[in-house]
Amino acid sequence: MDRILLASKSPRRIEILGKYCELDIVPAQIEEVCHTRMRPEEFVMALSLKKALHIAVKDGKKGLIIAADTIVYKDEILEKPKDRSDAFRMLKVLSGAMHYVYTGFSIMDEEIPLRIIDYDVTEVEFYNLSDDMINSYLDTGEFVDKAGAYGIQGFGELLVKSIKGSYSNVVGLPIGKINEILIKYFDSNLLK
Repeated sequence: MDRILLASKSPRRIEILGKYCELDIVPAQIEEVCHTRMRPEEFVMALSLKKALHIAVKDGKKGLIIAADTIVYKDEILEKPKDRSDAFRMLKVLSGAMHYVYTGFSIMDEEIPLRIIDYDVTEVEFYNLSDDMINSYLDTGEFVDKAGAYGIQGFGELLVKSIKGSYSNVVGLPIGKINEILIKYFDSNLLK
């Protein structure tokens, strides 16, 4: 597989995709504004497309571009917390409840030209969390820069009772679904 331009500086996305191919990391500098009238899947797909287009058009990058955006949804879109108290509020909302993690992604190659915009969703259930448990988790600092104020790949796994769907989607990149699209539309396979 040729190099992929990843429109992200997320260490988690870099790790997931970097296992399979050479990456050029080209973070997209865009404003991530939430429009409350949008459904969660529309929001993440719109942001991923905005990131991919930023790389292709503004930076003039050529080749296969992958961009993604992840949010947590429980009655409202829970993006990255502003601070510790915002993170505490989010974890209280998620405590003892089911929520959904949406990752929108855009895969494009302007030389073909072809653009595929899609999303994946994973159902996650949390244990009932005491205030002490939430504060202990927040003390790890892991909530910073994480949608929904937790990271399932770290200490956050202690908060999770069950998961239905793609684990890598919760981390930030539904790699299996992305590979299916690469095979179907771009004649590429991450296993080759």
